[in-house]
Amino acid sequence: MKGYSDKRQGLSTKAILKLLVLAFLFLGVLWTTKFYGRQQAQPVKPTGASGPSPYQWSVGERTTYQISYRSSSSSNFRGLFGDLKTSEPEGKERSSGLAFSFETTVKGNLTSTVLEQRGDGILVVYRMRSLLVTLIANGYEDTQQAESIRAELEKEVFAFVSPLGKIHSVLFDPSMGNLAQSYARAILALTQFTFPGEQISESDSWEVQEEDPSGQYIAAYQRCQDTKGTETSMKTFCKKKNRYLEEHPMGATGPITIPKRIIPKGEFVALFDFAVGGLSSLKGSESQTILIQNKKVGQVTNSLHIASLRKEMLKASEVASLKSLFSAREKMTTPVSLYVKPSPEKAEASIHERELGEATLESLLAELKEAESGANPNFDSTALYLKFKSLIYLHPESCETLGKVLSRAGAKSLTMSLLPKALSTIGHPQAQAALVEAIKARSSDKTALFRLINPLATVSEPTEQAEKALRNLAFDSKDPDIRAMAQLALGAQARRIATSSSERAGKIVDRFIEKLKRSSSPELTKQLLLALGNAGSSRALPEISRLAASSLPDIRATALHALRFIDSPEAEALLINTLSSDHDNSVRVAAANSLGYREMTEVSFKVQKQIFLRDSSVTVRMKVLENLWKAEKAFQEVRSLVKKAASEDPSEDVRKTAKNIMSQYPESYFK
Repeated sequence: MKGYSDKRQGLSTKAILKLLVLAFLFLGVLWTTKFYGRQQAQPVKPTGASGPSPYQWSVGERTTYQISYRSSSSSNFRGLFGDLKTSEPEGKERSSGLAFSFETTVKGNLTSTVLEQRGDGILVVYRMRSLLVTLIANGYEDTQQAESIRAELEKEVFAFVSPLGKIHSVLFDPSMGNLAQSYARAILALTQFTFPGEQISESDSWEVQEEDPSGQYIAAYQRCQDTKGTETSMKTFCKKKNRYLEEHPMGATGPITIPKRIIPKGEFVALFDFAVGGLSSLKGSESQTILIQNKKVGQVTNSLHIASLRKEMLKASEVASLKSLFSAREKMTTPVSLYVKPSPEKAEASIHERELGEATLESLLAELKEAESGANPNFDSTALYLKFKSLIYLHPESCETLGKVLSRAGAKSLTMSLLPKALSTIGHPQAQAALVEAIKARSSDKTALFRLINPLATVSEPTEQAEKALRNLAFDSKDPDIRAMAQLALGAQARRIATSSSERAGKIVDRFIEKLKRSSSPELTKQLLLALGNAGSSRALPEISRLAASSLPDIRATALHALRFIDSPEAEALLINTLSSDHDNSVRVAAANSLGYREMTEVSFKVQKQIFLRDSSVTVRMKVLENLWKAEKAFQEVRSLVKKAASEDPSEDVRKTAKNIMSQYPESYFK
């Protein structure tokens, strides 16, 4: 049945929600903390330098800079929800919980005072004074929030700085809000000027790893054209961010691999005074483009200009007072890095709180009823879906009412389209119970069940109640179409159950195996193979392998398709052997398709390469080409295969596919 046998056809809504949460975690831009709870972080200890430093760290020396900072950030995550349509006019997207824009300016003075050397780091206290702060949020000036930020930014921030200039950690006043902390991190991160661990020469360039609120990155420094002559102690350097380091978020059951990138652009020009051992000025701008699933979801632009105004030496009593303040602060809180991620749980809750806003169960049901009547020509289904999803997340008790609404909704209604998807995306026990209630009430309504069974099958942690609902339909329904639908769903559900209860999943798989052994018709055999394929259990491997040797090509193909999720050397060997030897094109395509779900091994690569070069079926070769290209980073020989195929392959379809692959990369990538 459509929707179960091949999950690579598109992202599930649950997967998109995870993308959204990870997107918020990954962005790290200034505005995110406005909506998060207080962040938690581990203390960060400074590390030492391996060489001399041009900085002169004199205890008690205070440098005052004039500072002008501007930040503009925007995001729009609506592109991740491409499966939901909207009729909302373009200008109204800013009001959605998936789109934000912020513009901030900070002008005034910044002082840095050296307090002492602690271990391998320098303890410095920063403070901003005489500030003017403006904040425009989603097109509206927020003077109250701006004043709060201004007051909090003028509090002392202690920092551990390496002798070479890298800020390792900061210590904020406990009363300082998350938003002000985030701005302080961003400003201090931009002021970093980090020397390498070895002596620099006149033509030197170097790279160092630094961090800012968006993440860790590689900064590139290089001598620029000096404007004050070669004899002066002032030297000019250009700084830019080459790249941000990729992160690999972890899920509850293992790694989550999500294509996400920050693309930095821009440059800062720094004037360093080697005579006094300090930064004289720094000016420039940068931008960060954030991509999730290769879709642009955010843009950040920062500009900063600082210029040294004066230096002075503090009295010993003033230094002692600041050190005493630090000692008290150290007992109340811990140092944190410039890059601090909120927890996924807090991030997700913040997204839902913002999306739901002032809406209630009653108001959303009224809006849904109005939409069903067609009275609102500007109705936005995406916005309503997201609000229901947030309601379900924040108010699980609302699910009881939603289950009753689904029990009597029209099978092809908007209600039946939106609510099951929202319930399954959140997927907590209350949401599953609502779907189960609706399924029981519609147990003979095939159209309604298709809208209800699919969502229930995709929840990440199925309850026993949800399992029982599908099991009853899969084995006891008198309607063969409903049985088939439920069997595929139950198989998919078993694969998810296996992560928490192998015993529960095993019982489902064993029941399918028992029915498969007794099957007397090819159609039922294929149906049960598809269900077992969705389960992906190795305990079904002997029976699937037996049917992979069937005399009927469609049975063999279905059995091979059922191997795609089974993680075992025996399953892979069977797929490789069949791809190399079966005389039926459809069977070889099925083998190639299942191999596409698996990580490419050396043996598999060699076989698939030969199949691509010599197989008589263009369909088989096209599928194998797709598999090979997915593994091109591990097997770079694939690039030359694609390049050659683009110009020389006898098949027009293969040439076109290879050319399309090449068009997405620079020409040098295939040399």
